[in-house]
Amino acid sequence: MKKTITIVLILLCLSSVFAKGSTEMAKKEGYPSDLLTYFVAASAGGGLDIVSRCFTPQWEKELGATFKYVYEDTGNTYLMTLNDLNELEDDEFGVVCGMPEAMLGMFQFQDSKYSIDDIAWIGNVYSDANCLIVRLDDNRFDTAEDLIKYARNNRITISTPQALTSANISARIFVDASGIKANVVPYNGGASARNDLIGGHVDVSVGGVSTIVNMEDQVKVIGIFGNFNSVKDKWPNAQLTSEFAKDFSLPDLTAHCSIWTSKKISKNHPEVYSLLIDTFQTAFKSDEVAATLKRANQDRFIEYLGPEETSKNSLGFVETLKKYSDLLDPRKAN
Repeated sequence: MKKTITIVLILLCLSSVFAKGSTEMAKKEGYPSDLLTYFVAASAGGGLDIVSRCFTPQWEKELGATFKYVYEDTGNTYLMTLNDLNELEDDEFGVVCGMPEAMLGMFQFQDSKYSIDDIAWIGNVYSDANCLIVRLDDNRFDTAEDLIKYARNNRITISTPQALTSANISARIFVDASGIKANVVPYNGGASARNDLIGGHVDVSVGGVSTIVNMEDQVKVIGIFGNFNSVKDKWPNAQLTSEFAKDFSLPDLTAHCSIWTSKKISKNHPEVYSLLIDTFQTAFKSDEVAATLKRANQDRFIEYLGPEETSKNSLGFVETLKKYSDLLDPRKAN
């Protein structure tokens, strides 16, 4: 009898050891690669890169992989990024960090072999309302209302980043809805658009609040296309949409920075897709990442959203693009 009990206990112990080993093996096999290609749909050193560097080290730890950064900053950025993402081999995996609104604009207004159905969302990093930016020494405009009143009688020039950015879309909708006289000029990137504002070549620039948060010695924000002033400590007079759009209406013009992968990866490797979602959330909500974002002065814009909410925001923006398609299509721009 004792011999039988001993054998049973030994078998139970072995079973436990094997089960533990199987669990650890399954965990290790959860992400079947040592590398993840991290595509940044912008240039190195820009806003997307800065924010990415705040959370990807922790994500690497959670995923147990090394991230290989690839910057897509020439030509049709999002088309190139999606091409590279979808051309990965079946045993290779990658994600994109980018602005969904710009990519969705490409889907809507350019000939593209991709669509929103080819995107598998992982989550949102930050939400950044576009804003009206003027030079610090421009005494004509202290609020968005000042600008509207002036520009309904005097033509102004507004600089924006590239045509399909959410900032350019926001500017064009704002000009049309408010009835001001303005030429909207898309530049080759936000930096050049802001530089021409600072140099006095344009009257106003439209861009994300996060892009100028450290430029209070050169520019001021007078209006925010949103319902929350995340820079009240710097520009307390910046009016929200509800405060300056009194005789006209505007859609939600908030810009986002999100993470996504291809539907090909999510369909062929659902366990990897699930792991990417879970590890991104765990890393992003960690104390280490919170501290890093605060040191980079980006914590005020951070907003984690899961794949479902990120998808919902994107679908809402698609409806805005459709509603204003005649106004926003760069092929029809003056």
